[in-house]
Amino acid sequence: MIFLVTGCSSYIAKYVIKKLLADGDKVFGISRTNPNIIHSNFTWLAHDLSKSPYKLDAASVDIIIHMAAQSLLSKSATEYLQSNILLTYHVSKMASELKPKAVIYTSSMKVYGDIREKIATEDIDIINPGLYGQTKYFGEKILQEIKPTISLRMPGVIGVGWHGWIDGVYKKLKKNESLVIYNAPYNHVVHAYDIYGIIKQICTIEYYKTDVFNVCASGVTTSLDIVKFMKNEVSSQSLIESEDDKNTITHVLSNKKLLRIYNPMDIKDTLRLYIKEKLADEEEKDTVEGISRYRLLFS
Repeated sequence: MIFLVTGCSSYIAKYVIKKLLADGDKVFGISRTNPNIIHSNFTWLAHDLSKSPYKLDAASVDIIIHMAAQSLLSKSATEYLQSNILLTYHVSKMASELKPKAVIYTSSMKVYGDIREKIATEDIDIINPGLYGQTKYFGEKILQEIKPTISLRMPGVIGVGWHGWIDGVYKKLKKNESLVIYNAPYNHVVHAYDIYGIIKQICTIEYYKTDVFNVCASGVTTSLDIVKFMKNEVSSQSLIESEDDKNTITHVLSNKKLLRIYNPMDIKDTLRLYIKEKLADEEEKDTVEGISRYRLLFS
């Protein structure tokens, strides 16, 4: 199959692209920054989609995977307009010309805003979403007007390159620092490899119709159990305290609808893989740094 992936320099996109290439698929990747992916079936297209569509001289594109967006940071309305809405509008213009079978859009759980239900399904009310959530929801609607669009409403996506809560916990555990945990039910993560798995399954079963799926790891645990599990995995000596906080997230995400087509990794398997990747990445960096020091000493 032939894929067009926007935002191809992001860590999530790299996970997806490398797996697609390993499957023998052909990938066009669009981004402003070079993703440094070297493969005969990969073509990097340097372009800023927030400014204009890209004129792709390709015979056909089977699937557009739209991953380019402004990340969840304290950005201005103008920045979100350019990076999430105008950019997605330009992608929709490309979809109109390229005529893919479907667009797969990496949306966000932030579209729901203030989640007041104990279990967040795709049908809950959208209440007071922030600028980021509003623009992601608007992006879903823009794409749906042009082509069948499968929107993946994602939580934190774990992988090397992620900088969310769990990554912060990992770093403190590695340093044997003490942690205070506000305990609550938790399943607000998914591994980047599962994003690839969902996309591949959508293509395998040809689920090319407009739909929305909440995405998260399988199973539910607690934030305290996560930290204890990670502490054991990295052999940390950190002291862990648990406290209650009325502002702590108490809802869990429902992926019941997603399970009809794909079963993500269990949350602890997700964490175990993430820790394994982090340790391997750190070891590789230490090796490269050691070689560099050796060369400086003896050059």
